[in-house]
Amino acid sequence: MPRFVTLGAMLVYICLPISSSFADSILELNKGFIEKFKNRLTISAHYTVDAAHKRPNPASKDGDMYVAGRAPEIGLATVAEIQNAKDVPDAVSAVKDAEGSGQAIDLSGVWRIWPEHGGDNTHIQQSDAGSPYEGDGPTNPPHVFEVHPILKVGDQDLTSTLRPIEGFDAKEAEEAFPRYEGGSFEITPSEGRVRMRMRMMGFNYVKFLMKIRKRFHREEDGEFVSAAIYSGEEELLVHDRRVGFVAGTAPDEKQKTMSVGDCMLVLGIPRIDLALVSWRIRHGGDALRWSVPYEIIVVGVYDDQPRRCGD
Repeated sequence: MPRFVTLGAMLVYICLPISSSFADSILELNKGFIEKFKNRLTISAHYTVDAAHKRPNPASKDGDMYVAGRAPEIGLATVAEIQNAKDVPDAVSAVKDAEGSGQAIDLSGVWRIWPEHGGDNTHIQQSDAGSPYEGDGPTNPPHVFEVHPILKVGDQDLTSTLRPIEGFDAKEAEEAFPRYEGGSFEITPSEGRVRMRMRMMGFNYVKFLMKIRKRFHREEDGEFVSAAIYSGEEELLVHDRRVGFVAGTAPDEKQKTMSVGDCMLVLGIPRIDLALVSWRIRHGGDALRWSVPYEIIVVGVYDDQPRRCGD
């Protein structure tokens, strides 16, 4: 199940400077976790808040609020993030009230595995919540697992926060997607466990034009589609990539009006595609060393109506 990137986009990636700050992170997951979440968009957890930002980031720095913590349902150092956090002050207050109390709060959101802040570390999934992080930068400890964006804190619904971030410049598609496509990734399966080695990637939020190629069956918590990825100038960057929409959000409601061949300008976040990881494990061989198996979750829509593109 290989994915394809255009030659022009790949040449852009090849010309990118290589930073010495890039480091390999290793993530080890239970196979059962991969199979359980490979076609799910979200996760629910009893989340212990160890450290939270004093206030949301300014819009120029993405407008998120970082909430570092732990949960037995995850078993990894985790950072949960509220998108457009300034607009949900009650949720921010609930998180701050729970900070350092040792009392878990009910939290749900989009699960996200992505090599952005993993450091040169090994992250091994445990069967419990683990210990709080102790060190510099406690709101953003070394991690590869996030709940981002948060959809619910206690009984507070945050789905309205999944929209473009006013005042924030997301990465442009022609810069981000060649980097995603060109990243290195290696899978080492063993009995009951899967080890993944990945190079630091970043590029959290990306603005891109997507064209629906194919629809899959709808999942309980949303829907995945197969999409072609274009730049804002309608240059084809990626022929086929899985794109997810979270149930109950504005992006999901808008994508339901789209037909195959329709396009829409969206804001997305990349994450590791566990369905592709599962597929590569089953097939083995060279597939275990193919490039990054990623997908995109849409967290905002810029267009009022679907349109045509790339015809």
